[in-house]
Amino acid sequence: MFRYYEEIIRQMEKELERLANETFGQRELSVATSNFWQPRVDVYETKDRIWVKMEISGARADQIRVSLSPDHRTLIVSGTRDEETVEIGDRLRCYQLEILYGPFERVIHLPSNVPIDADNLSATYKDGFLIVVIPKKAPEGPRVIPIE
Repeated sequence: MFRYYEEIIRQMEKELERLANETFGQRELSVATSNFWQPRVDVYETKDRIWVKMEISGARADQIRVSLSPDHRTLIVSGTRDEETVEIGDRLRCYQLEILYGPFERVIHLPSNVPIDADNLSATYKDGFLIVVIPKKAPEGPRVIPIE
C-alpha cells in the first residue's frame, strides 16, 4: 500500500519539477521523462582542473557509475540509492518524506572551451560526496612540421 502512495508522490515531484523547469527555463536531460532523481552538484574550475562535487549520501560506491561521453564534453553520473526495507515496514505514519531513493542520473555538460585530459580523470567517494577531478590538458603550442 505504501508503494502506491510513494509512486504517486514521485509522479507529483516529477510534474512539479517539469513545471518549474518550463517556468524558469532550467532544463536538464532525462529528468522530466524518466524515473531518475538528480543529486545536487557543484562544478567549478581551478587553474589546472575542473572539479565536480556531487552529494549522494546513502549510496554505496559500488552503486555509482561515472562515465565520460566519447567527445569528452559530457560527464554522466548514475546509480541507485536504496532505502532500508526495515524502515519502510515499520512506518506507521509519514510526516515528511524529502529523501529520494531509487535510480539517479545527473548529466553534466563540461565547458567546451576547456581542453581536458580524458585519460587522467579520477573519482573518489567519501562521506556522502562523490568528487570527480578532471585535469586540464596542457595547451598545445605551435607545431613545427619537418620538411622532407
